[in-house]
Amino acid sequence: MKKRILVVTSCTGEKIYKPINQLILEDFLDNKRLQKREEELKDFKVSAGEMYTGSQHLALMEGVKKYRLDGGHIDVSVISAGYGLLDESDFIVPYEVTFNTMNSQTIKSWSKQQGISEQLQEKVKNYDLVFFLLGDKYLQSVLWPLSIKDNQRMIFFAGGSSKPKILLEDRYHVLAIGEKEAKEFKFGLISIKGYLFSQLLKQVSKNGIEYSWNNIENNPEKIREYILQSFEERNTQLNLFNTPETKNQMLQFYDELFPVPENLYAKNYKSEFKFFMPENDDRVDPNYDFAHDYSEKNRNPLLNDVYAHEIYGRPQYDGLLVSKVNIDNATRQKRALIEEVGMHEFLRLPPNYPIMGDCGAFSYIDKEVPPYTTDEIIKYYHDLGFDYGVSVDHLIVGPFQKDESIRNLRYELTLSMAEEFMDKFKANGEYKFHPIGIVQGWDPVSFRKAVQHLINLGYDYIALGGLAREQSEKIYEILKEISPYIPNEKFRMHLFGVARDMRTMRSFHKLGVTSFDSSSPLRRAWLGTGHNYHAADGKHYTAIRIPEAKETAGRVKKMIEEGKGEFKDYKSLEQEAINALRKFSAGEINCELALTAILKYDEMLGDDREVHEALYRELLLERPWEKCGCRICENIGIDVVVFRGNNRNRRRGFHNTFTYYSQLKRLRQEFQ
Repeated sequence: MKKRILVVTSCTGEKIYKPINQLILEDFLDNKRLQKREEELKDFKVSAGEMYTGSQHLALMEGVKKYRLDGGHIDVSVISAGYGLLDESDFIVPYEVTFNTMNSQTIKSWSKQQGISEQLQEKVKNYDLVFFLLGDKYLQSVLWPLSIKDNQRMIFFAGGSSKPKILLEDRYHVLAIGEKEAKEFKFGLISIKGYLFSQLLKQVSKNGIEYSWNNIENNPEKIREYILQSFEERNTQLNLFNTPETKNQMLQFYDELFPVPENLYAKNYKSEFKFFMPENDDRVDPNYDFAHDYSEKNRNPLLNDVYAHEIYGRPQYDGLLVSKVNIDNATRQKRALIEEVGMHEFLRLPPNYPIMGDCGAFSYIDKEVPPYTTDEIIKYYHDLGFDYGVSVDHLIVGPFQKDESIRNLRYELTLSMAEEFMDKFKANGEYKFHPIGIVQGWDPVSFRKAVQHLINLGYDYIALGGLAREQSEKIYEILKEISPYIPNEKFRMHLFGVARDMRTMRSFHKLGVTSFDSSSPLRRAWLGTGHNYHAADGKHYTAIRIPEAKETAGRVKKMIEEGKGEFKDYKSLEQEAINALRKFSAGEINCELALTAILKYDEMLGDDREVHEALYRELLLERPWEKCGCRICENIGIDVVVFRGNNRNRRRGFHNTFTYYSQLKRLRQEFQ
């Protein structure tokens, strides 16, 4: 069966006609106006394939025409910032609209209005191989990933920096093309994607069309090989690359963001892969009245309020992490209760779910030495019934990493305390917790040497600290350095404060990570914009901000003190916004009426109404909480996406953790 091939490219500013009255963005906002303006420009109407004269498009179409003359069949589509998704044969008139001048939010909003993602999703389902020749701004116009079948491949000619946006699913591949390729192949950076795709088509024709596409479908990296062959077989280009090393550096091909060849898998790959949730008094009132925003004032939150694992009936994590600094800073009542009943009973965690303890090194980062002794920390783990206890460490991050003398001091201190920790643990013989040795470092080699040292001390469980705020790329390089030294399949390695997307975590597991912790899914519920509510399909949404109007505290009180309105006005708009959401949820009013009420309050609060409007509309129209099915979304409905107080915000965080853990469980099935 012949392979069905599609190439998706972008519109270009250069067009075959450029009349003075060409279409502008405003013309595309109203269909009647657009039809009228197109009629005015009818003498300039041509197909999309002919309209664009930018260098990438010309290079692409030259290759496509030659390929078709050789008997090949290929379809071309264009993402147009004016018209949306176009087929090569669609007739259009000249226009001056480009995503390249828009910010990310405007691109997202305008492309959604055009329905680009929906049209593209419908389009690609008819093809076996789909190639995308898109710059970063045009990549942003699509909601990735598109859903594809097992026998489909999505291949992107893109800059290396675009990899994180693209490599979200299996069967997505990137041929990295940037400045070094443009320089080496002696072609402009703007047009090189079209040029190299034409070279690919040329080689496909030469090697045999059906044979080549079958080969690429089975091994997409052949794309790189074919393009390089197309140059090497031209006598004038035999000396294109100065050295074999230069050739190897060109056109890097990726099917994972952080690839791990099978021969480099750590010895403990496919062992346990556990997620620990850091515990920071994450409780909510189980009897909270959302309709009236009321909690019983006389309740004892320590005894009355519940954890996520109590709401869901079982933990949405494999264990909890408790830092000593949080216990030290707790109220006297809380500390007394913990000392009386132990950590497991205090946290009301089922006994088969472990609790890991550490010191909380970020809390004493500015001190010359840690505030805890090894004897003190061992006694603490033992007395409170921890399942795992981590040795004392001192962070090497930020300015402490740049100063060589300080970083060396902290490095050696962390190692010596791990040695002391193991010595005292072995000497006692009665401690029931499992010892974990923690290491700090500043580069792959320093981390690897520290891990080797602790393995020699007898540790079978080691944690890497200080990486919570590092880029995944650096963590990947550190793990690649450590992985070959993992001694056996029973060895365990923990990442402190690091939880990334599942494809990244899969790579980290292949390199030896067997457990990790992070409160990021929880905290994103109330931090920042755009990622407050995590849907099961991987999409993130902004929660709708309706802060409680109080005369005695909070934002409204501050604004009144600044002379920005009266309390009765804030209270009235607040209630109108809340009521509108309830009516929308019940199907009594439409999205636009609900938005109007919400944005009136937004405007009085001085929030970014323009940005919020698009984000809120997307949330309300897609109603992700109704598709979730988790216990929180089912019980409180639309309140889960309202940014307002602990009882909503933290529940939304619990939901996010549920979603993340569900993704992790699906990933773990691959290892079985």
